Amino acid sequence: MSGEHEGLVLTEDLSLVPNGRPAGNGPAWVESGLRRRLLRRLRLAIVITATTILLWVAGFWYLTRPFHEDWPRTAATVELTDQFYAKGAHCQVHLGITSSGQTRTVLFSGYAPCSDLPSRGQVVTVAIDPDHPDSLRIIGYDGPAWADIGFAATILALPALWSSPFVLTSVVRFRRARKAGGDRPWQELTARFVSRSLYKGTVSARLEAVDADGKERTFFVSGSRKDLSGFVNAPAGAAVTFWLTGDGHGNVLVNHPGSGRPTPGSIYVPNNFELRTLT
Repeated sequence: MSGEHEGLVLTEDLSLVPNGRPAGNGPAWVESGLRRRLLRRLRLAIVITATTILLWVAGFWYLTRPFHEDWPRTAATVELTDQFYAKGAHCQVHLGITSSGQTRTVLFSGYAPCSDLPSRGQVVTVAIDPDHPDSLRIIGYDGPAWADIGFAATILALPALWSSPFVLTSVVRFRRARKAGGDRPWQELTARFVSRSLYKGTVSARLEAVDADGKERTFFVSGSRKDLSGFVNAPAGAAVTFWLTGDGHGNVLVNHPGSGRPTPGSIYVPNNFELRTLT
């Protein structure tokens, strides 16, 4: 197969000699199913985030009904105010509303001190929910109502805030994999495994291989610990064979057949100072 032993350019100063192409000439990230897997993850993240945002919009619309729906208005008299504390001052206002010759008491609770609401004996205008007669808005005293709405809206927004990093990381991972893979095929590479370091869900493997100039080079390959379990479990000094492709700027796709699955990763060559500290 022509060109199968050409240099594999991984960074600006690292070009290694591959064993050849393990299978096919198509784009590595498409043939391996990585594109399909990351696209499925991205779509799921978008659906989850869009759903949580729509639910927040619906919840906010419902909470603000007293302000955008034309509720019937009537007069009410403040019979009693009662202030209590629960992570801040709350005030309960007992309102007497007369309808059809009968007076009923409706309770309004606001996240505010009683000084921000009408006092006992004061006559106010209230807007009453036609579907829920015990739900009302005191006209001219909207601060406490908006405080309650703001608190509830913040709680409703939490799922959207939690899902946003999911969609962001999915977008970044997809774009990074597409950039690393491009239309390039897999190349098979054999290197000597030296050591590894683990950090959270990432493994960074120190490897040695012959470059395009015939010199032995030390380099590091990093990626998902779960997807590159072959690097996690390899003994020092062992020859490891894996598949690799990259954009020439340190972004790579890595596949260690039989020890995980294809994953985006990174590759870099340590400088002289790092090499001295590693030896």
